[in-house]
Amino acid sequence: MKSVKGVAAGAAVAGMLLAGCGAEDGGRSAEVKEPGPVLPTDGPYIQGELGGCFLPETDAAVEPMQVTGKDLALPAIRFTPPEGEDPSAVLVMLHQTDGDRCGWGDFAILAALQGVAGLSFDQCGYGAADCRIKDLDDPVPQVRAALGEVEKQWPDAPVVLVGASMGGSQTVRAVAAGVEVDGWVDLSGPSTWAGVDLASLADAIETPGLIAISEDADGAEEADAARALAEATSSEFVPADAGHGWELVVEEGRLSTIGQQIVTYATE
Repeated sequence: MKSVKGVAAGAAVAGMLLAGCGAEDGGRSAEVKEPGPVLPTDGPYIQGELGGCFLPETDAAVEPMQVTGKDLALPAIRFTPPEGEDPSAVLVMLHQTDGDRCGWGDFAILAALQGVAGLSFDQCGYGAADCRIKDLDDPVPQVRAALGEVEKQWPDAPVVLVGASMGGSQTVRAVAAGVEVDGWVDLSGPSTWAGVDLASLADAIETPGLIAISEDADGAEEADAARALAEATSSEFVPADAGHGWELVVEEGRLSTIGQQIVTYATE
């Protein structure tokens, strides 16, 4: 696994924010990519073990697998760029409470079609996860198990941890605990999760990340807390117009501005 990107990773995404998102980029700028691929809306869908996920068939490879670790067996999905090309980066994705590994499917497929691989998995207490760890709310052993699988499959690719809602908060907790990733993204993570105040973890986070939230969806108090966390961790703060969690990353079958920004952040 590559070393931490540091401040340059946060700077790479600044300016990617369109005016419609009310971006604040501190005077830095970058070009916004042209619209990427569009998912088919009428099938055919991937069958077999992933049949219930209703994921469309595309040129990206989408395969069921399992993340394993001490006292952990977590059903997962691996998303690979077309024709087995080496990915420019890997996204490890943590889901929200109203979903499981399948919920990242559309976003992960669109990212894979742009050369970014992905791994999503059922977290402890959700989906078909089999967890015998002491604290089911502790993201660290789960994330480390997932990173172990990534290291086997793509040992030279930079890795970015991405979480939605609950997964966003768990992403912050994992990074603060020292999991080795090259970047991180928090989409609408609550300011407090499982009794942990994320603000109290800021000093332990050395890698700048990207934090996105909609005040309209999550309220002014949560938006203010997210902005403060971004400032305390030297991360990019992205105010979204609407939506919560993974709703922020896909619009009408293609990556949203924020979804594309995550892909750019992971690869630069």
